[in-house]
Amino acid sequence: MKIFKQLTFAVLCCVLISCGGSNNADSLLGLSSESSSEQSPVMSKEASSTEVTPAAQPRKLIKTGDMSFETSDLDSSREKIDVSVKKHQAFISSESENTSGRRISRNLTIRVPAENFDQLVNEISLGIKTFDYKNVTSNDVTEEFMDVEARLKNRKALEQRYLELLSKASTTADVLQIENQINQLRGEIESIEGRMKYLSNQVDFSTLNLSYYKTTPVQMHLTDKLYQGLKNGWSAVIYILIILANLWPFILLVAIILIIVRYFNRRKSRKLRQ
Repeated sequence: MKIFKQLTFAVLCCVLISCGGSNNADSLLGLSSESSSEQSPVMSKEASSTEVTPAAQPRKLIKTGDMSFETSDLDSSREKIDVSVKKHQAFISSESENTSGRRISRNLTIRVPAENFDQLVNEISLGIKTFDYKNVTSNDVTEEFMDVEARLKNRKALEQRYLELLSKASTTADVLQIENQINQLRGEIESIEGRMKYLSNQVDFSTLNLSYYKTTPVQMHLTDKLYQGLKNGWSAVIYILIILANLWPFILLVAIILIIVRYFNRRKSRKLRQ
């Protein structure tokens, strides 16, 4: 019966921790153990005498950069990038190349130690006059990291309490119920640890998404040139016809004037002959 009561308290603690009530859970765990409740005054005195104010939590920042520019020599640009990557202890996590029309593009994802991120971006930017885009963002995950860290600590403390209860369990039903709770807790712990590792990796290594490309000149075959020539000639004819269509009143007026002048010239020449 005592094990069952303790297990009930532990299950309630798990629910409270899931809801953010870690303080309440800790108090319940203390009440569920006779030995810990007897020693709690001593422990509290020792804790109060040795308690040290924690240092300010350093900010956890995830930096991400995106850059794109045109180059006249893809291989030369890649050599320059490789030198900068090696110099700043970075590495290329992924790369790809694609061709679309006259454009050949290369895309790189570079991971670099956070303290070297700005230097890497500045060094790669040297000599580039114009960027299609150049963006750097910084995401503060300090609060999330501290929350995940606290949840992990609480889950591990609760797991330890379950293990203590398991060692005291006297019936098969109690053992099975405690083991089921332990398995659930361990699944949560693994998930939280995975999130912590991801955040730590993103904080420790910044990410630079780099794209650079070259535009190739147009190369036309003979048939293409002939077709283009015919097309341009026909366009010129259409253009001339459009001009004539707009100028027809002036052309008609000039024609009438010429006819009148010619008429009077002929008439004058006849009189001179007579």
